[in-house]
Amino acid sequence: MSKNIYKIDLREFKFLIEDQFYQTRELFDHPLYQDCSPEILHEILLRAKNFAYQVLGPGFQQADEQGCQLKAGSIQLPESFPEMWKRFKQEWTDVTSVSGERRSTLPPFILQMVLEMFMGSNPSFMAYGGFCLPSSTLLDRYGSEIQKALFRDRLAASEWTACLCLTEPQAGSDVSLVETRARRQTDGTYLLTGEKYLISAGMHDLADNIIYFVLGRGEQSGSGTYGLSCFIVPKYWVDEGGTLGGFNHVECISIAEKMGFKGCANTHLTFGAQGPCRGYLLGERENVGLLQFLTLMNQARISTGVYALGMASSAYYNALSYASKRLQGKRFDQSFSPTADRVNIIEHADVQRMLLEMKSKVEGCRALIAKLTLSESLINTFEGRDDKEMERVHHQGLVDLLTPVVKAYISDQAWRICELAIQTCGGRGYLRDMGLEQYARDIKVLAIWEGTNYIQSQDLIRDKLGLGNTSKLFNIYKIEIDRFIDTAGDYPQLLAEFNCLKDSLGHFETVLKVVHDWVKSKEMLKIPAYSTRILHMMGDITLAWLLLEAACVSSCKLCKRDKDKEFFNSKIIIAKFFIRNELPRTQYYLNVIQDRNSFCELEFSDWSSLLSELE
Repeated sequence: MSKNIYKIDLREFKFLIEDQFYQTRELFDHPLYQDCSPEILHEILLRAKNFAYQVLGPGFQQADEQGCQLKAGSIQLPESFPEMWKRFKQEWTDVTSVSGERRSTLPPFILQMVLEMFMGSNPSFMAYGGFCLPSSTLLDRYGSEIQKALFRDRLAASEWTACLCLTEPQAGSDVSLVETRARRQTDGTYLLTGEKYLISAGMHDLADNIIYFVLGRGEQSGSGTYGLSCFIVPKYWVDEGGTLGGFNHVECISIAEKMGFKGCANTHLTFGAQGPCRGYLLGERENVGLLQFLTLMNQARISTGVYALGMASSAYYNALSYASKRLQGKRFDQSFSPTADRVNIIEHADVQRMLLEMKSKVEGCRALIAKLTLSESLINTFEGRDDKEMERVHHQGLVDLLTPVVKAYISDQAWRICELAIQTCGGRGYLRDMGLEQYARDIKVLAIWEGTNYIQSQDLIRDKLGLGNTSKLFNIYKIEIDRFIDTAGDYPQLLAEFNCLKDSLGHFETVLKVVHDWVKSKEMLKIPAYSTRILHMMGDITLAWLLLEAACVSSCKLCKRDKDKEFFNSKIIIAKFFIRNELPRTQYYLNVIQDRNSFCELEFSDWSSLLSELE
C-alpha cells in the first residue's frame, strides 16, 4: 500500500468546539449528547485521525492508480478496499454512536469533523458508504414500519450500503425527464424497468446487499417532477422476515472513465432488463418522490462541502509542509547580494500570500460547516419543546439558507485551494507522487454532482432569498451578522475589519434590491447570469464573519494567557488577510451587477454563427 499523504491538525477542531462556538456547552448538556465530554470527543477525533492516517490514507493514491474494472457484470475495486471496508465496519460500526451502549449520539457538529478526516483521506472509498446514514434517516422519516424494520438499522450500521439513483442518460440536472417506470403488483410491491446513469458506488461486493433508492414513475403518473416517486430496490430481495433472497436483476452494464474519483465506480445500471426487478414504494404515497428525496439531497450537498474541505485542507497542509522545507532563492531585498543565504520558500512574500489565502479559506470553510451543523445539532435538542419553537425556526432557517452555500462555495474554493497548493510546490506539486494533482482532479467533480453549483446558486437566489424580495431566511442571517457587528466596540483593534464586513453586507443587500427591481421590471432573465456571483458574495461575507469571530475569540485568549500564542495570533492574521484581500470582491460584484451592460446575452442564432466557424 502507498504512503499516507493526508494531513490534519486536530487543534483546529478543538478551537471550534471549545472556543469559537460556545453554544456547544448547551448542546452537550442535553441527554441526546450526554456522553460528549471534551475528553471523550478528543479521544474520538484522535481515533478518527489515526484511522485516516493508518487505514484510509495509504490507499488514496493506490485507488486512483488501480481504478475500477467491470468484468462479467461484476466490478473489481482497488485491492485495498475490501480490507479497508472490513476495518471500517469493525472500528466504526456506527459512526454516530459515542459508546457501544448507544446511550448517546454524536451531534452533526462533531460528526462532520470525523467525516472530514475520512472523506479527505480517501474520498473514493467513503463514497461506498456515504449514503448509509442519510438513507437511514430517509427511511425513519418516510418509510413504513416494515421498511424501517427491513432496512433502517442495517443501513445505519453500514451492514448494507445505499445508492441514490436519480440520473439517467437523458435526465441529468433536469429530473423531470426521468423515464424509469414502476408497475404496482397485487402484493403491493412494484416491478421496475429503466436505467440509471453515473451512479456513484452503484455496484460492488463490499456488503451483502445494496439498497437502491430509485426515482421513477408509477403507471398512472404524469410527466414532470410531480409524477415522480421514490422506490426502494434491493440488489438481493429481502423477504418480510429480513432474510436475503434471490438476485433482483439490478445490473451494471458499464462504468465511466473519468478525470478523478477513480476508485469510485460510477455505474450505468439497468433495472429489470434481464428479469423481474422488484421494489417497495417509499412510504404509502406515489408522486411525492422528489419531496422525499430532498432529505437525502440536502444532506448529500452538505457532505459535498465536507468532501471538498477534507481534500483542500490536506492540500494546504502539504503545501505548507513543503514550503517550510524547500530551500530556494534569496530574500527579495537581498537578491543581488552574492553572500546572502538561500531561504526556504515560505519566506518569499508571494508564497506567503498563497499560503494565507489557502489557510483563510480552509479555516473559514470549516467554520461555515461548523456553523451549519451546530444549528442541525441544536434543532435535534428542541424536538417536542414548544418553548423552543422560535429557536428551532431560526436554526432551521440557517441550515436551509447555508446548505447551497456549503455545497457550491466550498467546492469552488477547494478547487482554487488545490491550484494554489500546486503552484506553491512548483514542479513537485505538478508530479503525481506528491498527490496534489489528484486532490485537484478528485475535487473538480464536487462542483458538478448533487446538483451543479449553478443550480445551487439558482436555489439560493430564488428559493432561499426570494428573488430579492423580503426573505425570512435572509432576515435570520442578517440578524446574526448584525448582532455580531454590534460587538465591534469590544474589539477596537479589529474595528477596521468590522467596518469592512458591515460595508460588504450592505453591498449584498443592495444586490438583492437590484434583483428585486429586475423582477418588477420583467427582466428576470438577468438573474441567472449573476446568480453564481451572488452566491459567491454570500460565501465571502459568511467566511469574513466567521473568521472575524474567530479573531475576536483569539484576541480575548491572548489577553488571558500566553499558551498557544502563535495559534491565536494566526487566527487574527488570517481574518485580516481575508477581509482585506478577498472580501473586497463584494464591491466588484456589486459594480458588475449594477452595470446594465456588463452581460450581453446572445440569441441562439448568434451562437450558431459563431459555431459555424468551427465546422
